[in-house]
Amino acid sequence: MIHPASDLPRQILTSVISSLFDRQKEFFSNPGSDFTRVKKISFEQTILFPMIAGKEDTAAELIDFFGESKTPLPSAMIQRRNQIKPEAFEALFHEFVEKIPVPETFHGYHLACFDGTRTNLPYQPSDKDTFFQPVEGRKGINQMHLNCLYDPLNDIFLDAELQGIHQMDEKGAFCTVLNRQKRNGLNRRQIYLADRGFASYNIFATAIHNGQLFLVRVPESFAEGLCAGHKEWLDMQSFDKEVCVHIGRRKTKKNRALENFRFIDRRRRYDFIKPGSDEVNLLQLRILKFPIAEDSYEYIVTNLPGYGFSESTVRELYSLRWNEEVAFRHLKYAGNLVHIHSLKKEHLIQEIYGKLTLYNFTAFMASVIGKERKRTDKYVYVLNRTQAQKICIRFLKGKLKDPVEQICRYLVPVRPGRKFDRNLRRQSADTLNYR
Repeated sequence: MIHPASDLPRQILTSVISSLFDRQKEFFSNPGSDFTRVKKISFEQTILFPMIAGKEDTAAELIDFFGESKTPLPSAMIQRRNQIKPEAFEALFHEFVEKIPVPETFHGYHLACFDGTRTNLPYQPSDKDTFFQPVEGRKGINQMHLNCLYDPLNDIFLDAELQGIHQMDEKGAFCTVLNRQKRNGLNRRQIYLADRGFASYNIFATAIHNGQLFLVRVPESFAEGLCAGHKEWLDMQSFDKEVCVHIGRRKTKKNRALENFRFIDRRRRYDFIKPGSDEVNLLQLRILKFPIAEDSYEYIVTNLPGYGFSESTVRELYSLRWNEEVAFRHLKYAGNLVHIHSLKKEHLIQEIYGKLTLYNFTAFMASVIGKERKRTDKYVYVLNRTQAQKICIRFLKGKLKDPVEQICRYLVPVRPGRKFDRNLRRQSADTLNYR
């Protein structure tokens, strides 16, 4: 039986694409002439192609998308994509995500994890923003850094910030996203989660200034700095303490006398005090330490209140951050982000935001299905997100009428506490177009 709401995500995606077409002055390269003549490739098809293009070369993907009787040449698709600015795909991503329901919460709070991943690009030494040589004397590589805000409970990418490999600044990208979330005025109680690479007083101050809640894992050395006046805490197996940190730009005698004073020199970013200023900021933080294995501990810095978020709750909350790593894997491989169909930088941006939108489309489809589960004596089975993404690609190509029925056929077991070593290996982009 066809699911009654199986076409809802497609209808909303189509309506967002239509709204972009109405904003021609904003998103068309030449508003007066682009998409004015009737051709084989429509505006909607031009938007959809970077989203659903897979691991085949562009010519083969066009045959699969249009059918053998109406197949345009790759050059025709490139010409059409040239008529659309990358900002259109960025707007598509942001406007579509706003329409996705987010029913799952953690104790009434929406969760948002922030992390980054490197995306390999086709070899192009002329692109100085993305090209670098990690080993002298060897062929270089091109990479971009994709920073994403991700909802681990609803499996949705909420925001993204792209950076060339030479401009990579994950901490700065996190602050940019925090400020953008504040400007957007989302009426949600939200908690931002991040790993120890985001241990930064500027990030803490940005979230506190915006009235946002955060939970960040920090290295032991960072925790030692926070506990400078209480070295005995570090000898404890676990602790949960409130600390006050004074942030300043000058090492005056007055500032040195302050409790837990931290000097930020002009080379380091701190958005709330100008270099050379006598101003001092006070940050009230909560730091936790707890064991995760024999002789292994985690340190967490947060501004969550202790009365509603005990140590066990903080542990559970932080463990959800790992879901973003899994999401990146699905985005790259099931969503075909590793398969690039152009060399032009503008088209690369189109493909990245297109793949993020495809991922969210699949999450929307999963929310329509609901919690499809099967329980046995050994496992609980849930939807297979890899297969769901591949099925949604075929649905957007018009190859399937009811993706929900197909998605529900593929389930995978949940294995709590499962651990394995990362198998790191060198990878390169799969270039699938000569242009």
